Amino acid sequence: MYEFRCAVPYCKTHFTAPTEDELMGEVAKHVLVKHRIANPSKSLVQFLKDNTIREVPPTAKTG
Repeated sequence: MYEFRCAVPYCKTHFTAPTEDELMGEVAKHVLVKHRIANPSKSLVQFLKDNTIREVPPTAKTG
């Protein structure tokens, strides 16, 4: 499971996805819609990966 928390101080966006690829797809949509960046540079993508995305353990399902 992967988690994203936007690094922009006024933006409270947070979401998770089962894979990093799926999460990056959601991050791309977020960057376009909320921050109006249509074509993020490679350095911005790397910054996002290094500073706003982390792998988290899946939550245990009970029942």
